[in-house]
Amino acid sequence: MSKIIGIDLGTTYSAIAQLDDLGNPEVLSSTDENRKITASTIYVSGDKVVVGDKALDALTATPKNVISETKRQMENDVAYSIEKGEWVEKDEAEENSYTPAQVSSFILSKLKGYTSEVTKAVITVPALFAEKARVATLDAAKMAGIEVIELINEPTAAACYYASLPNVEKISGKILVFDLGGGTFDITLCSVEDQNVDVITSRGDKWLGGKDFDQEILNLIDEKYKKETGKNLDLNEGKLKFLEIAEQIKRSLSVKNSHAEVIEGPEGPKKIEITRAEFEQSIQMHIEKLKMLLEECIDGSGHEAKEISQTLLVGGSTRIPIISKTIEKVMKKPPLTGVNVDEAVAAGAAIYAGLKSKDSLNTAQKKAIGKVQLKDVCNFYMGTLVQRDDPILNRKVTENLVVIERDTKLPAEETTSVFTIHDDQHGIDCSITQSEGREENREFVNLIHQGDLEFPDKKPKGREIEVTYKYDTSGVMHCTFKDVSSDKKYEISLRPESAEDLKKQYENIEHIVIE
Repeated sequence: MSKIIGIDLGTTYSAIAQLDDLGNPEVLSSTDENRKITASTIYVSGDKVVVGDKALDALTATPKNVISETKRQMENDVAYSIEKGEWVEKDEAEENSYTPAQVSSFILSKLKGYTSEVTKAVITVPALFAEKARVATLDAAKMAGIEVIELINEPTAAACYYASLPNVEKISGKILVFDLGGGTFDITLCSVEDQNVDVITSRGDKWLGGKDFDQEILNLIDEKYKKETGKNLDLNEGKLKFLEIAEQIKRSLSVKNSHAEVIEGPEGPKKIEITRAEFEQSIQMHIEKLKMLLEECIDGSGHEAKEISQTLLVGGSTRIPIISKTIEKVMKKPPLTGVNVDEAVAAGAAIYAGLKSKDSLNTAQKKAIGKVQLKDVCNFYMGTLVQRDDPILNRKVTENLVVIERDTKLPAEETTSVFTIHDDQHGIDCSITQSEGREENREFVNLIHQGDLEFPDKKPKGREIEVTYKYDTSGVMHCTFKDVSSDKKYEISLRPESAEDLKKQYENIEHIVIE
């Protein structure tokens, strides 16, 4: 029988989970290294792709062939050039290059090989993942031969897992999920009552995570090496290898007050010691940003810190002691501990996959997760660009019109009307925008799609156009622009099928052997 699984596709590490026969989420171990988390790194050599920790072994000899932190590129029109060893604009990429979706498909293919007969999955994404990044994730799954039941926001999946635990009574009421991974940060406030998870709001930063802390440690290493020898390290050639060392130091400083490493540089090997205090000082700017987003999430929800029962930790970077100290300072109570923060998101995705596929479950599985319910929200303002007369400027201006408000419960459907402003107008631009703030200025919104609706006839200005947005629980949009007088429509579903070059991406990787 085909299996339905949950996948945490992370910036630095990924994991796959399924429900066992009793309905408990089980994070699966890799078949080659028996590890429950897999490095989201690949090594490319000709027609062979190595995924996981073994890919990191090639950092010293062939760093250009190693691709990491792909998740941060998912919304960009880029490709990784093996020849140049970096991400380049997609239209500048040569033949031996890979898009973020292709790289992610290799990781997904590796993960699904940890068990047999995988056909469907729930895949997690950051709460603040842009529409383009969500579509690229769906593209990656399709190339890996996985049918996506739904995408689920990472902190929402983690809350789903926490709510399913036997000690669920300990985490009821208003709950904060503090999700700090290798590359992204999300903070989500939700209401948890009797295994019902109702998301209220989310904030976050898709460019803030453990990798940024690694960079600060690398800066410290470089400064100390120069102080010892008078020369900087050569970061152009060996940066990825140095960052791997920096990550090891970061992990050590989570349990020790200091850590020393022998660093190979242009003036030979030198023993470099970094203290926890030095590390904490180096990441202070990032800590302040985490604190600001935490406070913004609470303020934006209309609640106060004292109303929140618990803060749940998710993501490997929450093991850093200063993270818990910062949370305790804001919340006036320490965060809840006791679960594996690396596995919570994948485990929650497996539970959600079960909820979405109850016909495939046995009696015990249905009973185990039968009471878990989940309601998520739209994490962006979704809108369209319109023109209006500006009496002050005495001319027509283009501005953003919000159609779906941020924090609207999903699934959502909203309809608004716009009107033509010229006589005999032949058509309109059908633009779809996305923004984290409630913006009118077109300069502060992301234009995620643009099309045209041509009118079959000409009429005076004031012609009504109905704009309908449907936003599903995966955070994927379906938009309709309808000319009311003629019933003619322009429709677009922002899904993998809308990507014109998906077929080419398939062709470029169909010969690849994944290890």
